[in-house]
Amino acid sequence: MVLNITRFLSLLFTALIAGVAFCHVLERPNKLTLPASTWLQVQQHLYNEFGPVAGSIEVAAVVSTLALLFLVRKRRIAFMWTLIASVCLVAALTLWFMVVNPVNLLVNNWTIASLPDNWQQARNRWEYGHTIHAVLFAIALVASILAVLSDTTTSNTRNISYKSYK
Repeated sequence: MVLNITRFLSLLFTALIAGVAFCHVLERPNKLTLPASTWLQVQQHLYNEFGPVAGSIEVAAVVSTLALLFLVRKRRIAFMWTLIASVCLVAALTLWFMVVNPVNLLVNNWTIASLPDNWQQARNRWEYGHTIHAVLFAIALVASILAVLSDTTTSNTRNISYKSYK
């Protein structure tokens, strides 16, 4: 029961954070064409709730997947896939702190008047940091699904024949 609950939570949180990250990837082409003032307004207003909500989900994905890694430690294939998922989730969180968050801290203090001439460098760092972030989450989600599938055996399912319905 603990294993199933932990798997569920790991998959849920990983899928949610992968979806949030994928939204950033979908937004990127259009955001790269925005003029400076519009881009700054988007960054300062659209993403206000992303940090507290998405950050909590991301931490929950890491914690639940690391817990799952411990629970499947004796199941070789499931362990391997869960380890890959765990590494990707930890790498994504580390990337966010090292690449994306420093830009957030800068941009939160900018105004239209104080926007530096090289604001595009910060924008590109933020956008492409989020793209790598999304790729890591996608890999983690796929690895998590493969871990569950690899640990599902035919002995765990019921073989119901056509005759049993007659």
